[in-house]
Amino acid sequence: MALSNPSEVLMMPSSEKLLSEEGYKIAFMPIKPVYAERLIRGEKHFEFRKRPISFDLTHMVVYASSPIKKILGVVKVNRVRIGSPDDTWYELKKYAGIGEHDFTNYFSNSDIAYSIEIEPSKTIRLSKQVSPKEIDPAFKVPQSFKYVDNQFVELVLALGH
Repeated sequence: MALSNPSEVLMMPSSEKLLSEEGYKIAFMPIKPVYAERLIRGEKHFEFRKRPISFDLTHMVVYASSPIKKILGVVKVNRVRIGSPDDTWYELKKYAGIGEHDFTNYFSNSDIAYSIEIEPSKTIRLSKQVSPKEIDPAFKVPQSFKYVDNQFVELVLALGH
């Protein structure tokens, strides 16, 4: 696994479109603010979920949940893994960005752990945090995640510059 220097996190996208080609699978991810910040800063290389998520996921929109309730940025996904919580913790704990107690509590009633590995060097941190309501006034923040399209991400990047 190639791990990058967290200082390589991009502050804004280049002038070319982030998602200029078809075939992207993007998830809007509500994440506790402390963990959302760690993802965006490149300190947390994995996001964990109990609910199944597509193995062809390519990007995540990182949304810091309450009390912030804003999109912080967009991260590139390297791959999605599946395993038992115990095996997942043993293998990924060094770059999990979460303590063992919190990890264990989160997976306490689950036999399956989905691990979303991100590419810290391809992270886009927004200059201005964006509310999803600025993009779509009817947007409902999901409990775990929801898939969004390229247009949603392009609007996030445009509003967040």
